[in-house]
Amino acid sequence: MLSPVLLDIAAALIGAGILISVINNRMGSVSIGLGSVTVGVVLLSNVPQGWEMVALGFFGIAVLAGLWMISVGLKRTGGEHS
Repeated sequence: MLSPVLLDIAAALIGAGILISVINNRMGSVSIGLGSVTVGVVLLSNVPQGWEMVALGFFGIAVLAGLWMISVGLKRTGGEHS
């Protein structure tokens, strides 16, 4: 079982992401995505016996959505140049 402190960190990442998205929507998306992945992983690490498949479906969606948000935030748009 992962530490419940990680849930506090995830909440901070999600909250910070909401605030950051006002200034920079890409970094806000990455922060919210990191928080979602953290929540999903922590909750998947502490599933009662017999509920593994349900938890995998439910919390797995949180992990996938978080990974998608991170990829969208890190993706380079076509009009930008470095």
